[in-house]
Amino acid sequence: MAPKKGSQSSKKPAVKPSSTLDETDQDQRLQAIVLSDSYQTRFRPLTLEKPRCLLPLCNTPLIEYTFEFLALAGVSEVYVVCCSFADQIQEYIENSRWSNPSSPFKVETILSPELLSVGDAMRDLDAKGLITSDFLLVSGDIVCNIPFEKVLAEHRLRRNKNDKNSIMTMVLREASPLHRTRARAESAIFVLDEQTNQCVHYEEIKTRKHMKQVSLDPEIFKDHTDLAIRNDFIDCHIDICSPDVPALFTENFDYNHIRKDFVHGILTSDILGKTIYAHIVKDHYAARVRSLQTYDAVSKDVISRWAYPIAPDSNLLGDQTFQYQRGHIYKEEGVVLARSCRINTCTVIGAGTIISDGALISDSVIGRRCKIGKNVVIKSSYVWDDVIIEDNVTIESAIIGNNARLCASSQVEPGAIVSYGVRVGHGMTIKGDVKLSRYADENDGIDHIDQAVVGTDGDGYLYEDSEADEEDDYEEIVNSSGLVYNMDSMNVSESSDESDSVEIAHRRQYRRRRFSTASSNTNASEESEDDSFMREAQASVERALLENHDTDIAMLELSTLRMAKNASFHDVRAATISVLISRISQLLNTNAAKVRIAVETVLRRWGKLFERQVFEEEDQIDLLLLMQRDCTRRSQGSSILLHAINCFYDLDILEEDAIFKWWEKEPETKSDTDMVKVGEFVPRWLEWLKTADEEDDDDEEEEDDDEDDE
Repeated sequence: MAPKKGSQSSKKPAVKPSSTLDETDQDQRLQAIVLSDSYQTRFRPLTLEKPRCLLPLCNTPLIEYTFEFLALAGVSEVYVVCCSFADQIQEYIENSRWSNPSSPFKVETILSPELLSVGDAMRDLDAKGLITSDFLLVSGDIVCNIPFEKVLAEHRLRRNKNDKNSIMTMVLREASPLHRTRARAESAIFVLDEQTNQCVHYEEIKTRKHMKQVSLDPEIFKDHTDLAIRNDFIDCHIDICSPDVPALFTENFDYNHIRKDFVHGILTSDILGKTIYAHIVKDHYAARVRSLQTYDAVSKDVISRWAYPIAPDSNLLGDQTFQYQRGHIYKEEGVVLARSCRINTCTVIGAGTIISDGALISDSVIGRRCKIGKNVVIKSSYVWDDVIIEDNVTIESAIIGNNARLCASSQVEPGAIVSYGVRVGHGMTIKGDVKLSRYADENDGIDHIDQAVVGTDGDGYLYEDSEADEEDDYEEIVNSSGLVYNMDSMNVSESSDESDSVEIAHRRQYRRRRFSTASSNTNASEESEDDSFMREAQASVERALLENHDTDIAMLELSTLRMAKNASFHDVRAATISVLISRISQLLNTNAAKVRIAVETVLRRWGKLFERQVFEEEDQIDLLLLMQRDCTRRSQGSSILLHAINCFYDLDILEEDAIFKWWEKEPETKSDTDMVKVGEFVPRWLEWLKTADEEDDDDEEEEDDDEDDE
């Protein structure tokens, strides 16, 4: 818990010279960087309207657990880096106890809506020059009760005396392979020096890749004789970093992820000469709410008091009044329970909630001001604030968002999400793993009511996130029984030359894959010239966006590459438009920006690239087809296509005749259902264009008549 107000000692410290005092305070001060954005889409559609760090866990916003941990760790300054929903986060912090004069630390928000990854956040911090001492890097979704004095003391001793090249200490929690707070579908190999806990090798593994070996550089064994290969850690991404870390992200612009890019890059670099250590925790609690699976697991741990003193009855919010009852039952004041209702073990019930006769609630969290009807059954579920559940409803292993309403006799099956304000009609069954939402982008013009799913008296639609990361999709569909990576099936090789290929996946403003082959492998298939050009051209455009190149330089690079590879202008257009639309899509995913704003932000800055790619009418039609095809795989693709056409029209990249011919005559757009669907808003825009032309013609005729009269 945070220190109590007025707990200062009455004994005055010895007087020091002011300069020495300032230097000591500067050295001993611990700053913290809280990444409020996960840069992922795993919690959608819930995070379409609210950031993950403000989602409730046991009726308390996630960021409260993070702040509580920072208070226990002795942090003096906290910078909260905000990307999407920055206004909500800033408002929450300003109205919280952490902004009071009695707060154990000073908290400031950094508003950076353009950030798309952890790497971007670190580069932004380096540019702002805010980091002046060792700092704690955490996400806004951690639950942790680790005493931090020892961890920090070891880190500082190591940096000051033992290893001045040490730049990071990763805090790792030891846990069994079957522990429920471990992510189901992802894990990592940590190779540690058993004497010092120096991390000498890091490698992510995915269960779907069926990886059979880990390749280690033979040089490692010259400096480290006793190595431990560990796969039994829960990595919550709690790191103590030196002030050098943000600068290293700036120097290496391709670092986006803190582990698979930064840690892996530092440990495999012969030039940087930096070291990273691990602190292994065995007898305290630390977990990160990184997926729906871990949301459920951490909630159960908090309720079962595995994270004590972090528990619902800690009452982290000033207006909370939870009291603990036998069987891990927590109730706030003002809860109304009918005589015949049953509240089983491991249940949390918020203030003002009314539970009617015959209702059964077990292993669940119920928010505030909920109304639960007669004979309702709720098992292993999370019902947030102001939810109305009518009679004879059954809910199992589901999340019900704020202000939702489940009408009588409806049923919600395991794995479903009913987001904010959704109304499920009478007698409807929401199948498992279905996500319902009422969120609507004001620019898309779609009627978001799917009566086949929510019923004729319902309100909401079936949400499908086509932009979700491949890794995220996989983790969410993994069987709930859990997947354990089998270390016995892996062979450790001392030669890094035996690996066939290494795939490094980066998610920045774009989704791409870059392949590198270790030594020449005659068994590997050769990359085609077309694929080679596409990969290099996309990388060139991505680099231009990242480093904010002048468009003339970017065009020159593409032109030089086209001639070197003997590629066509069609290939150049395909590479360019795919990167730009990916950038637009990323802005929509991470910042919840409006479609029109996201499109214009990207295309008005970079649309000039097409001035040396589009010359004739057929080139314009080809560009339109490329945009249309790319948008078929994008969330909100119809809106992106519409606003992109309008923007290119304003920029004089596209002309009216080419647009009409593309829409009316191209057979590809008529035979492909996806192509037809993504163009659903185009006819309305074309009608507007025709009307505008006719009005212009009328105005010209009137002017001509006036001139004749004169």
